[in-house]
Amino acid sequence: MLSKDFTQSVVILILSTVIVASFSLLVWVVPNVFMASDLKKISLAKPLTALELAGRDIYISEGCHVCHTQMVRPLEAEILRNGRANKEADDIYEFPSLWGSKRTGPDLTNIGRKYTDQWHFIHLMNPRDVVPTSTMPSYPWLFEQTLDGEAISDKMRALRTLGVPYTDADIDGARLQVIGKTQGEALIRYLQSLGVDTMQDQGEEL
Repeated sequence: MLSKDFTQSVVILILSTVIVASFSLLVWVVPNVFMASDLKKISLAKPLTALELAGRDIYISEGCHVCHTQMVRPLEAEILRNGRANKEADDIYEFPSLWGSKRTGPDLTNIGRKYTDQWHFIHLMNPRDVVPTSTMPSYPWLFEQTLDGEAISDKMRALRTLGVPYTDADIDGARLQVIGKTQGEALIRYLQSLGVDTMQDQGEEL
């Protein structure tokens, strides 16, 4: 009688999963724990302000990361189109990282260096007013809903435990920076921050 296929054994399947997950942890996570301090020394990344951080939450909640990547690969064509390629040290304050895997829309790694606030406002209100062939939905309600900033200080405290260097002053003043701003304003501030901290390492303007 032939032995069972291993995929039909729950025990073997669980053990295989644990082994693969452990190997991934060993290869991808553990080295970064020991490299974190060295990466911070060479990184140009700056922590997001309270309003930019609130905008990042809007970016995630609206699913922007599903259609837009934030990962310029070190290929000539990508660099010519999207600017400087990503480096490992760029993402030391990203929790979670928003690299993405699908480009229904363009990569946004360096978008903060390309357009004005007004352009982003028009684009979010109706993308086809500035990009006629765009398939992106409109987001007019983002400029109707305001933020109360209730959770932003707690979020910054949590990020500080992960290594983001927020000061007590940053955290204490966070709610005042956010309260009363619309979701659209916060999202624009986040988009306008992308690529700005690494500008001096760009080589050439977009």
